[in-house]
Amino acid sequence: MSHTQASDWEASIVAAITEELDQLKYLIEDRSGSTEKNDIHAQVSRLCGLTDLAHNDAIPFSASIRLQLHELNEMAMGMVRNTVDFSPPTEDFVQSVEREAAQGLFDAIAFNIPYLAQGETSKYAIALSMNAFDLMRTHMGDHPDFEMMERLVLVQDYRVMKLAGDNR
Repeated sequence: MSHTQASDWEASIVAAITEELDQLKYLIEDRSGSTEKNDIHAQVSRLCGLTDLAHNDAIPFSASIRLQLHELNEMAMGMVRNTVDFSPPTEDFVQSVEREAAQGLFDAIAFNIPYLAQGETSKYAIALSMNAFDLMRTHMGDHPDFEMMERLVLVQDYRVMKLAGDNR
């Protein structure tokens, strides 16, 4: 393979990365409301997948191209650091996610009661750690069926559950 061909393929990779970088810039600057954080994360993943090629010694990049790939990666990371909001989630958001998880757990137990009860010799539909159960109680404790649900859940200390191991 001649040096010119190597330069061509290297240039095409740099061009592809530059296009992905332009797309990242577009997504970050998009104010239309149609771009979500997941879109930006996916674009960063694509871009890093390409710039990470510079770390692969099996690919015969020239030293200058490896350096260029590192610089493009730094540009991308700089764009993300400067524009994406990395503030911690609000307490309301955390509560909302916890409530949703508790509701999902509650529903899963309720939907599975007929199946779980048939095959169980114990009277419990599921075993939960104290923390998981407390979370469910916090968000679902006022549900009219919670008291009945409570009787179907074996609540254990997580350390005890861990010691018990995999009983399947």
